[in-house]
Amino acid sequence: MSIETPSQLHGLSIAEKVSKLSTFIGEDLDARSAHALHVAGGCYLLIARSPESPVAQALRVHAGRLSDTGIRIRAIFSEVDQSNPAHLMPPFAMPSECRLARDPRLLAAHEQLSLTPTCTWVGDCMRREPGKRDALERYAPNCAQTGAHAARSFESLWRATVPLYALPPIAAALAQMPEITASGETLPEGLLRQ
Repeated sequence: MSIETPSQLHGLSIAEKVSKLSTFIGEDLDARSAHALHVAGGCYLLIARSPESPVAQALRVHAGRLSDTGIRIRAIFSEVDQSNPAHLMPPFAMPSECRLARDPRLLAAHEQLSLTPTCTWVGDCMRREPGKRDALERYAPNCAQTGAHAARSFESLWRATVPLYALPPIAAALAQMPEITASGETLPEGLLRQ
């Protein structure tokens, strides 16, 4: 008989969430392929605590398919570590648009993913720790009312956030400027603040 520790339960919870969300996204991509909707591209709307949130991880699973079908992501995050390359890689890299919610009051917003005007997932608020097993999670695969509410919520939050620009890590910037590192000169003050 095996006894599961809280850390194992936490891992299973996240993995289960990512799996369910990945299936949800995959079904939309399959439907688009079956109906040749991928020709027109499209846009997914995402609100998530960070690129490490289960919903963002599920989107990352489908990054190749999203790129192939021309679907871009408009994402709003409340936490982003720009020194972590995984946070700025596809599908959250350009041509997708990412914004950052800096106002702590915006953490009351729920995570959500809108795939189409009638296909939406809603999760717990961004303030809540994503590993909680009893977190809110609602799938609305065929509901225009939920889709319309999610789109309005997204656009309102979008206006209250600031653009997130993909900045290259300092190591990459230094690799592009070998004369600075070879001469031992110090970096300009503006570059150090990044």
